[in-house]
Amino acid sequence: MTAETSRPMRWAGWALSGLFIAFMVMDVGMKLARLPVVETTGAKLGLPPGSGFGIGVMEAALLALYVFPRTAVLGAILVTALMGGTAAIHWLNHDPLLGFVLFGPYLAVFAWGGLWLRDARLRALMPWRR
Repeated sequence: MTAETSRPMRWAGWALSGLFIAFMVMDVGMKLARLPVVETTGAKLGLPPGSGFGIGVMEAALLALYVFPRTAVLGAILVTALMGGTAAIHWLNHDPLLGFVLFGPYLAVFAWGGLWLRDARLRALMPWRR
């Protein structure tokens, strides 16, 4: 038996998820539109030319998994892996820790936090202990 999710928790969960989704939609859109800033940034990070579009397609697929309730946990797991990769690339390029290296992990926390606040089953699986 699982506890119900209170209305304030559900709203907070949707707010966190909404911020994550909004950022990812913007990021995916920039990559799929092949904006020059994507190519410039990718080159600075040592990514192959033209890889931004493929990364955008992958991010769109992961975002779709996250958005649909049946696959949201799988989406969050895969998004976490992606964000770990972004942290590693920024770390290897000696980017600032708080603004660049940890930005992807911040996004993963928003994704998981939104799910955790909205879903009592997830809270039962991953309890917050005192």
